[in-house]
Amino acid sequence: MARYKADHARATREKILSAAALAFKADGLNTVGIGRLMGQAGLTHGGFYAHFSSKDALVQETLARSLRRTSRNLLQAADQTPPYGLGGVIRSYVSRQHRDRPEAEDSCVLPALAAEVARQAPEVRQAVTETIAGMVEELSALSQAGDAAARRAEVLPVLAGMVGAIMLSRAVSDPELSDAILKATRDRLMGQLLSGDVHDGR
Repeated sequence: MARYKADHARATREKILSAAALAFKADGLNTVGIGRLMGQAGLTHGGFYAHFSSKDALVQETLARSLRRTSRNLLQAADQTPPYGLGGVIRSYVSRQHRDRPEAEDSCVLPALAAEVARQAPEVRQAVTETIAGMVEELSALSQAGDAAARRAEVLPVLAGMVGAIMLSRAVSDPELSDAILKATRDRLMGQLLSGDVHDGR
């Protein structure tokens, strides 16, 4: 009986987190209320506080969880998407498929929510900061640069460029311009990798 209760609580918590990730990407962090969110998860409003102490706690865990999933997806793309490594990461992320599915479960939260995160509570920003730092470390392991500082210096503009490209490509109303943003960013980032144009980390 105790095992059932633990498994049920864990499954319910995951259901709330999954619903929150979709709702936040669709409507923003500040717009989505707890009552509406729990309704979308098929749960009662009162049950929320059995799993999270506050909305900030939910936002914090949802963002960290979503970013860890994105990191896993990017590492998978590095293994499975030509030209593999960081090139595979760029090709997978800076794509029409990613642009056109902003609310999908596997869509990265950063293009949709990064601007809002900057205005969240310190503990939310800290959780996001730590998770992004972990993502940078994992992606840096894919770099062919000579030392840790150079690998990190290569990955940081790649990550920033990828997120920015998706943000801008979603923002504009001209489909041709949107496609051009994706292509130009993807080509430039991949070209820099092939040319070995890496900063020295300073």
